[in-house]
Formats: sequence, structure tokens, C-alpha cells
Amino acid sequence: MRRLLTAFVTLAAIGYSTFAAAEFVTFEKSKFETLVQSKAPVVVHTHEWWCSTCRAQAKVLEELQKDPKFAKITMLRASAGSDKAVLAPMKVTSRSIILVFAGGKEIGRLDWVTDAAQIRALIEKAAAQAGG
Repeated sequence: MRRLLTAFVTLAAIGYSTFAAAEFVTFEKSKFETLVQSKAPVVVHTHEWWCSTCRAQAKVLEELQKDPKFAKITMLRASAGSDKAVLAPMKVTSRSIILVFAGGKEIGRLDWVTDAAQIRALIEKAAAQAGG
């Protein structure tokens, strides 16, 4: 019985860590600026809960987060509405935009793209710059 309980707890911990790793971090200006200044790879996804394109993009990004190759990349979820003022300098004017930063600067973006191969290629570019 003790082995069974230990196995269950271990599997639950592994399952939780996999799930936790696949979550976006809520966009905050200070957090974003700190990450970019540190030259860390960062993805900013402008998202609205009611947007089907946003949800399709999020599904692809969430799957990519599960890949250890992308473990060094922080993924932030921003609201095109409530984060509008902070996103304006990045020339973000709507939802469904994926921005990728590495080495302290923007290295690419996808507007309204839901194709998994295109999204993966852009995220791989950030991972390569991060040594991943």
C-alpha cells in the first residue's frame, strides 16, 4: 500500500509539473522589461478569451511549452485591450499577435497565424538564440 501511495504522489507531482510548465505568465510591464533587458527569450501572445484565433494560437504555444527544447523561453499572455498602452510601443494594435524577443530585441512576430509549423519555426529561432 505504501508503494502504491508513493507511486501515486510521484505521478501526481510529475503531472503537476508538466501542467505547470505549460502555463503562460500574466503580462506585466516590469516583468517583461526585466526579461528583455536580461536578453532572455520571451514570447508575448496578445490574447482575448473570446477570440477563436487566439485560442488556436494558445493551443499551439501550450504544446510547444511542453517541449524541453523551449524550457528557457518565458511565455507571457497579454490582453490587447487592457494592456493596450503598454503594447503600443511594440506596434501591437490588436489581438492574435505573437511577438518573440531574444537578445534584448524583437526577433519576429506573427499576426493572426495559427499554423503550428510557422509558430514553431519562430519559437525555435528564439530557442536557438538562447542556446536551446
